[in-house]
Amino acid sequence: SLTPQTVARFRGVFGDQVAVLHSALSDGERYDAWRALREGTRRVAIGPRSAVFAPVPRLGAIVVDEEHDTSYKQGETPRYHAVEVARARAAYAGATVVLGSATPALESWAEVERGAVRLVALPERIASRPLPPVEVVDLRTAPLVAGSGGVPWSEALDAAVAGALERGEQAMVLLNRRGFSTFVQCPSCGEVWTCPACSITLTFHRVPPVLRCHHCDHREPPPASCRQCASATQRFRGVGTQQVEEFLSRRFPRARIARMDVDTTGAKWSHHRILDAVGRGEVDLLVGTQMIAKGLDFPGVTVVGVVDADVALNLPDFRAGERTFDLLTQVAGRAGRGPLGGRVIIQTRQARHPAVTHAARHDVHGFAQAELAERREPPYPPHVALANLVVSGLGEQAVADAAVKLGEWLRALAEARPEAGATVLGPAPCPIERIRRRWRWHVLLKARDAARLTRLVRYVSARAPVPAGVRLVVDRDPVSLL
Repeated sequence: SLTPQTVARFRGVFGDQVAVLHSALSDGERYDAWRALREGTRRVAIGPRSAVFAPVPRLGAIVVDEEHDTSYKQGETPRYHAVEVARARAAYAGATVVLGSATPALESWAEVERGAVRLVALPERIASRPLPPVEVVDLRTAPLVAGSGGVPWSEALDAAVAGALERGEQAMVLLNRRGFSTFVQCPSCGEVWTCPACSITLTFHRVPPVLRCHHCDHREPPPASCRQCASATQRFRGVGTQQVEEFLSRRFPRARIARMDVDTTGAKWSHHRILDAVGRGEVDLLVGTQMIAKGLDFPGVTVVGVVDADVALNLPDFRAGERTFDLLTQVAGRAGRGPLGGRVIIQTRQARHPAVTHAARHDVHGFAQAELAERREPPYPPHVALANLVVSGLGEQAVADAAVKLGEWLRALAEARPEAGATVLGPAPCPIERIRRRWRWHVLLKARDAARLTRLVRYVSARAPVPAGVRLVVDRDPVSLL
């Protein structure tokens, strides 16, 4: 979603020297850009993580914008991280790497403290504009707007958005959860509709009406009655961006509303159309997921609201707090970028959580120091190097047995090689136990020395005892443990 604005700015400076590489291009468009870069007729490549492999013959600099973003890690084989590839390629070419972010990854903060990376701070906004004030609304006690249904919509957020619209300004509303409702439940017996291939609930999408799995894309029609007790009434629980959009269209009928999430940006150039409409002032209220949180520059946006800051705060992942802080801080930065100023409303049920309190103060350094201290004991990255070994297969018991045997083998290996300093955690079922019909268990390897862990992981990848029908995936430096 950042590519259109980035391309426009670079072409404004470098003109025809800019080539764009991304998956929305046709094969012919991508080949033309690739050839122009290789021949040197275009000298600036812009794109997502795969652009780090662009055939630039005389490489001088690699800039990784929003370097903290987890999308820089490839989720399938080969599981490369674009930041690490950028560093390796720059070292090979004698080039400079610039990692840009308003909320740097904690690994980057640790490297700054060690002196391995030089910090270049931008303490002020352009034209010395102040950061917007942030108000935290505790949903446990705050009065909600009557008739909001399942949408947690406080009177404070309502007044802020209404005021912006009355003044002819723009507002943005973030909810990092797509769909209409997060799950369907029978009110009589409590039955919840889950994906037949994954260990997650099916999300209800109203347009078109369908239950969808956001992992394997399984789809089925919404039930007319309960499959367990035949009750005719079903309840849709939880809130997604579709429901927020529908509520806001009723609440502010004169407002021009756009929604930006995976469901509205699947078509080619759909990102461009939505963002261009916001930039031209044709959209009063932009609703979206994390797509709208990072890097976008719209001077007319004076109010930013976060519907529910707790969506990812309690996930079983040691990075949950960091990801939430990043998202809140980034979306808060979308307000007040023009001369009109701005304000931010964050709704949460955990108003005293460090990720929320530090984000409300725009205190990036304070959060980094607190989180780095939190991860010292028990040790987690960046204080240790980490590898996640995921065992998966179609048979539940076969996967469990294979994971137990792998854990025993790894502990014996760690004892036989004490110089590696490795610690074995697990095995245990993955938080999402089943994806695409494959049952999943994982084992974590930790070590203080990254190079020694690398050697150990290579040995494990080649010799780990994994039976037929069971797959072992070794994810070095994982960005998620789900």
